[in-house]
Amino acid sequence: MKPSKLFSENYKIDESTNLYMIEVGLDRYGDIFSDWDPAPFKRRDIDPDLKIYLEGSSDEIPFRYPIELCFILPNGSHNELLEEETKQGLKNSFNFKRYLLGKELKQVNSRILRFIVIGFALLSVAGIFSRRTEELLVLSTLLEGIFIAGWVFLWEAVSLFFFTNRELYHRYQTYKRLQSAPVFFREAAMI
Repeated sequence: MKPSKLFSENYKIDESTNLYMIEVGLDRYGDIFSDWDPAPFKRRDIDPDLKIYLEGSSDEIPFRYPIELCFILPNGSHNELLEEETKQGLKNSFNFKRYLLGKELKQVNSRILRFIVIGFALLSVAGIFSRRTEELLVLSTLLEGIFIAGWVFLWEAVSLFFFTNRELYHRYQTYKRLQSAPVFFREAAMI
């Protein structure tokens, strides 16, 4: 299983764990979390720019290759207590994002089912009555509108299933991957 050259040039493999590293340079532990969130690290939301970077990096490395998150801090800033709180905060934040996406996926799936039922119901009603009312122009026009509405509901269900649902599921899997990735902190090497 040889990795493609493109992402293996951008991401190093940690020789001790054999995992692809997503490296992030920090000035302090608090840089991981949003400055606007006053909660302790364990409950604080991830910095939006860092979230975008981690999601993008995770997407660049194919899912079949395991990853780790490596945060590089300035020399002399090592603090085990802050590291543990930061690790827990990262896990909690990704877990919460997965929870929200899970709820959103359930809502989308519920809408898909509703749209399918409504679409087929409209098509059935229009199909049953279309045979009996071919002579009446107004009723015939109304039935054509019902046919169109039925197809629109079915198309919306297809669109949600193949496009929206797929994107939400991908983001859910990305957060699951980031949540389960080992987190390491190290100090910057002296130059």
